[in-house]
Amino acid sequence: MTASKHRRVAISGYYGCGNAGDEAVLAGIRDSFARLAGDRVALTALSQHPEETYALHGIEAANRLDLRTLKSVIGSSNLLISGGGSLLQDTTSLKSLLYYLYVMRIAIAQKIPLMMYAQGIGPLKRRISRTLVRMTANHAAHITVRDSASAELLRSIGVKRPAIDVTADPAFALDSAPDAIVSQLLGRNGLGGITATSGGHIAVALRPWGERSPALLKKYCELLSAIEKRTGRECILLPMHHPDDLNFADALNNEMGGRFKILRENCGPEIVLGIVARMDCVVAMRLHTLIFAARGCVPAFALAYDPKVTQLMRGLEAQDFTADWRDFDIAAVVPGVERLLQQRQMHSETLEARSLEREQAALKSCEIALQIMGLS
Repeated sequence: MTASKHRRVAISGYYGCGNAGDEAVLAGIRDSFARLAGDRVALTALSQHPEETYALHGIEAANRLDLRTLKSVIGSSNLLISGGGSLLQDTTSLKSLLYYLYVMRIAIAQKIPLMMYAQGIGPLKRRISRTLVRMTANHAAHITVRDSASAELLRSIGVKRPAIDVTADPAFALDSAPDAIVSQLLGRNGLGGITATSGGHIAVALRPWGERSPALLKKYCELLSAIEKRTGRECILLPMHHPDDLNFADALNNEMGGRFKILRENCGPEIVLGIVARMDCVVAMRLHTLIFAARGCVPAFALAYDPKVTQLMRGLEAQDFTADWRDFDIAAVVPGVERLLQQRQMHSETLEARSLEREQAALKSCEIALQIMGLS
């Protein structure tokens, strides 16, 4: 390798914040570059906790909240990647949106090529949000998004200059950890009975979202109890964002007298993917739990809290196994889970085909990044 072929890439996202889904995005980007570029590209993740990110992903990391560090890392890079994930939305907060746009503006000001990488755009409820996203996105060298709705939203708000390609979430390029490591993790968490061949388990990934009334908590408990009773499987609570999801899982478990098992350890996305792959079925609100299920060819039922969940399930040909996170009918969801289990082989084969398509689409984002840097 000659020095002239070596490139540096800074990656901006919600990294180092305890969210397995966002860490799966980073791991997918890392693995994509490793597969397509080998050691020609050095990655630096902008992280809330750089030491944790380095330990988890084995790549350089820098403090995403330190302005001097941001300017230095981006200024010494050949490309800034913003994404993937749902960075450009104002549902969580306007402050979050402004942060990610500001990071992109640093690259623009320093004339560093900017790529929006496999992002899920929106919702953008505020006029100011749409204006600022348009002004920033029109300076990008290239944009890839993970679904067609994101591309349509960008075009509708006036993003015209850069090319926009629909690819896939980077997590579709991620492989699971070795079986031995997955088994060790499960054993440490009192879940050693879940093996690659044991069967009898359903992963449940819920999140605290919107209304957190006792009535809704009770409804989730009734749903999981009904699933266990009708299917004969054991529900395993799988927190994806620590500590929020873990606290919510504890609240559910307390409501049920401690009957559910919980994966308490905050582990890497490759391990979570390996755990999901051992399940008979998945019931989830979390987008990346559903992506892990697809990657592991495990049928899933989605409780959709955001259009991105509905879009994913439609793309996986699983739109019939989706219900609203709040207004779901237990009498409809449980038979849906039963059908998934009864037709597991058929659904697994469909997921295998769709997952392979999305893996190739996820790699396309990386191919475009390499082209921007002259490494294609």
